[in-house]
Amino acid sequence: MSFGYVYCFSNESMKGILKVGMTERTPDIRLNEANATDTWRPPTPYKIEIAKKVLNPKQKETTLHLLLSQYTERINPKREFFRVSSEEVKTFFELMDGELWLKTEELTEEFTDEDTENEDIEEEPEEQEESENPQSTQLYCNKKCRYMSKCFTNGQRIRHSVGINKIWIGIYDLSKNVIECDGKFYSSLSGFAETHYSIDRPDRVKSANGWKECECEVNGKWISTDNF
Repeated sequence: MSFGYVYCFSNESMKGILKVGMTERTPDIRLNEANATDTWRPPTPYKIEIAKKVLNPKQKETTLHLLLSQYTERINPKREFFRVSSEEVKTFFELMDGELWLKTEELTEEFTDEDTENEDIEEEPEEQEESENPQSTQLYCNKKCRYMSKCFTNGQRIRHSVGINKIWIGIYDLSKNVIECDGKFYSSLSGFAETHYSIDRPDRVKSANGWKECECEVNGKWISTDNF
């Protein structure tokens, strides 16, 4: 177990959108990195809305992202940006045990590329080794071909989650090349995810990238379909 910080950054260029993440250093060092990086930097600098020192920060971040995904809108499933007010985020922070971080001085230290952590991008699950049993072997295309018939096996379970407890699980039918869920058929992963949003998150925008958001069951483990 280790200590670290969960934080919330705002930016004048992104009204109504906040960045919520974690760092094992300090929030002001992470702020300097976010304002110096060229990966996704708005024209105006970020500022700290709230930060808290917690035990197991990565676990806290994951749980916080699940809650925010369920009750607010996540801009991109692979990024840390949410359409939410600072008051709502601070309410979630109040539910976590820990010590509020108070900024004491400005940092002027220069950072090199080696100092910067890639904390904006969430790690993707590792690919699983292929099974010797052809009936349970997953067909990893590794070229993002996006053909369900090439990536899934007949009867394979596919799931899509909205937040923590709103989960749809469908079954892939190879003969029809569709996902069957509760008596309905979906010809694409995005259609499957979008319909789920329309039922369990009608306030959210309908569009979804099913390959990035869904998972499939491989040898008893759930694997992101974005790996294919």
